[in-house]
Amino acid sequence: MRIEINKERIEYLLAQFQMSIDALLSLLNEGRKKLVGASDVLADSIELSLLKRIDKIFDKGINYYQDFSPIAQTAEGSVFFRKAEFNTELNLEARRVVIRFESLKHTLDGYNKLSEFRGGAKFKRYTIEDSARTVAMQLRLELYPQKIKDAKKFLVALIAKCAEYGILVFEFIETWNKKERANIDGFYLQPNVIVLKRQKNYKREIFTLAHELGHCVVDAEEIEKLEMMEVNSSTKYSDIERWCNDFAYYFIMGEDAAIISDIKLIGSDHEYYKDVISDISRKKHISRLALYTRLFLENKLRYAEYSRARDELAQEYQNRQKEAEVLPEQKKRGAVARPIISPLFLQSMQYAYFQGVISETTFCSKLNVQPSKFEKYIWQ
Repeated sequence: MRIEINKERIEYLLAQFQMSIDALLSLLNEGRKKLVGASDVLADSIELSLLKRIDKIFDKGINYYQDFSPIAQTAEGSVFFRKAEFNTELNLEARRVVIRFESLKHTLDGYNKLSEFRGGAKFKRYTIEDSARTVAMQLRLELYPQKIKDAKKFLVALIAKCAEYGILVFEFIETWNKKERANIDGFYLQPNVIVLKRQKNYKREIFTLAHELGHCVVDAEEIEKLEMMEVNSSTKYSDIERWCNDFAYYFIMGEDAAIISDIKLIGSDHEYYKDVISDISRKKHISRLALYTRLFLENKLRYAEYSRARDELAQEYQNRQKEAEVLPEQKKRGAVARPIISPLFLQSMQYAYFQGVISETTFCSKLNVQPSKFEKYIWQ
């Protein structure tokens, strides 16, 4: 069965995903005897079965390709039209995630315009010429949730604090059986969107949020993987990444950063301050690995000791994973994890509903909540 499509939509997606037609054909023809060519894909009509295979790659829905309204490659349309290179070489799933949240943000912008919703106060912008420590300490007074020891509750509270200042934070979760995982931890999209990948260790996710908050306040878009296990003696950071790392560190540590600053060069005879690092990590929402990495980058810990500490932490993590290991059949029966919902996102959807911009079905669909929970969320 052949159906008419707007081939410009496929051309647009190729540009947005920064994918060549040959790369697309390679994916479509993988493991198949009957090969398709460019003329089969970039045509005015196409086999439905082929279109479904194409959409498995781009994840836009069949109706997207049957939309004949004009579509242009503009800087406002996608970060991939504004920026060609990122700190991480993004895999296909990472690009899908970014584009999915871009689409959601554009939809929300439309709802907010129609409902005249203006949520959150304005936050001040800075540049990397400003001191990362000074900026972090200033914003800490406004955004840092106090006296919350539980890491997940702290993350939820920090996302809510960001919402008060018009910063929209989304979280996405990848299921245990997902074949391809996005090779990113988070990203910042202009002018006010931060997206985080759910982590098993909430301290890692908190650091990612603080890092992306740094990108937000200096308005420098980035999509990246913050992998401290890959830091080594030859690791180099750009000025922006160094600034955002410093910002995240001081934002989380606050005045306790002085404890690390006072540490001199650590030798093997000091057992690399295990007790001190463990105590700080317990009190603050920061991992021991992040603290060791900080000491290494400040030349207070030699690479041999840093590498040894990192390997020990990795072994600890592996041991915990083995202890908590669950059979796939048991995992399937477990409750599906739900992303944290920013109050700003919820308020935007509530306002759109009460102003008659969206229906109850759309409200539940966008927030990914069950229709039976509609009353709970609409009045929350």
